[in-house]
Amino acid sequence: MKAASPDLGPFFSPAKPQPHPGRRVHDLGIQMQWGRPQHTARLYRNIRDWAPQIFDFDCVVIHEDDARGSFEYQALMARKTRVGTFYPLTAYMQAQYAGRAMSRNIFAALAELDPLMPPERHVTEMEILDLCRTLGKAKPRPPEPQPESPTGLLAENLEVRGFRLDGSVTCDGRVTLNISWFSRPGGHPCFVGILELRPTEGGIAGRWRLPGPRGVNHLLRREFEQMCDGLVACLSPEGHRRCLAGIALLRQA
Repeated sequence: MKAASPDLGPFFSPAKPQPHPGRRVHDLGIQMQWGRPQHTARLYRNIRDWAPQIFDFDCVVIHEDDARGSFEYQALMARKTRVGTFYPLTAYMQAQYAGRAMSRNIFAALAELDPLMPPERHVTEMEILDLCRTLGKAKPRPPEPQPESPTGLLAENLEVRGFRLDGSVTCDGRVTLNISWFSRPGGHPCFVGILELRPTEGGIAGRWRLPGPRGVNHLLRREFEQMCDGLVACLSPEGHRRCLAGIALLRQA
């Protein structure tokens, strides 16, 4: 089979801002180009109903007129308006890569998009308390600085590529690792997946938890797997010391 051409995109660039198409859908002033013949689409922000201050990569959407073909997506991440439906970009990109309509290195594509997007913004614990006290009428507080993900916990080649261990939880003799990817320090985190390490009679085994939502995390996960010799090998010596300390290997009978 002939390999896909490397110039199929996606490519991202600034675009002249346009009026927002809806109260809950705002124009981002970003355009995306991909495919052959080349297609151009504008990107929009899906404003979350319960927390309009939130912004992350999952908030970026594309209009139905620009979304070619059918694809799977989470309904909660889409937005129906009087001018049409806006679909999550992350799910659309995964489908386009699977169908070979996009072929650009996923790291390069996301690194180009990252600085064009608004700053990452999450709901803080205090904002959640405010919402509970006021029955959802509280105004957002000023954004708080996002903490940097620790380094030195994943294998060196993974961290050089931008993968980070964002957190770990040990429970019932197994540990779950939250893996993210960053195009640059302080950039937007892209969720990769939840990796579970558990003891077996033959040693420690690793597996991904539920596949999770359709999106570029599946593309990043594939790159992650290709860069380490088995999922257990993803940790650095320091990562092994910190994350696996609470796991006791099962004794072989």
